[in-house]
Amino acid sequence: MTNGITAYDKGEAPILKISGLDYYYGDFHALKSVSMDICRNSIVALIGPSGCGKSTLLKALDRMSDLIEGSRVSGEVLFNGENIFGAGVDITLLRKRIGMVFQHPNPFALSIADNIKFGPRVHGEKNRETLDSLVESSLRAVGLWDQLKDRLDKKATELQADEQQRLCIARLVAVEPEILLMDEPCSTLDPIATLSIEELMRELKKNYTIITVTHNMQQAARVSDYSGFMLMGELVEYSKTADIFSNPRDKRTDDYISGHYG
Repeated sequence: MTNGITAYDKGEAPILKISGLDYYYGDFHALKSVSMDICRNSIVALIGPSGCGKSTLLKALDRMSDLIEGSRVSGEVLFNGENIFGAGVDITLLRKRIGMVFQHPNPFALSIADNIKFGPRVHGEKNRETLDSLVESSLRAVGLWDQLKDRLDKKATELQADEQQRLCIARLVAVEPEILLMDEPCSTLDPIATLSIEELMRELKKNYTIITVTHNMQQAARVSDYSGFMLMGELVEYSKTADIFSNPRDKRTDDYISGHYG
């Protein structure tokens, strides 16, 4: 059985344990009994054709999917052992601990510094020295501090596309999440900028767990530790990336990776 296998081999509890997750948009069955364990401090790539449920799965993990009228969910997602769909879950806190980076960079029309300070302020941080320190540490985490430290008052929307995407990641880092969800974070970037973001992802996994959606098979092979192939809402296969790409267990996975799908 390829759907639902675990890829966890570090001898400790997974940071996320997804069990029998079904998701519906009205009558449309978007996710079909998805089960997978997500390793702490790893990069997981979700691959598959457009419309197969990859982005829906990401949105379910921080409950952004709750915002869609008529949607409903069943199954369980344990985050550090607690069900994110349980009664009394603080969704604002959940989205602080599990943050999203979108396909298109979306910096606020504020200064670089105020982009970083925005999240901590929302969560109640008022100390100026703490906020300034977060600006520096967050920009350092994404490799932007040295080039931006003298331009912190500059509007973030004036930065280059790859700098904007790094800034959006820094904005998440500032609220101290545990998991970064990345929905095709390189799809609008040129090849050089893409490699730069991939390098950043490998550096960030030292402190964070990353789940990314990509249509780029080469990118999944380069950057991820584990890969999950999705098709028509089903998690067809999930394993170590090296195994998925060299010895897939399901013919549908093999067809997709080899370019024979469809």
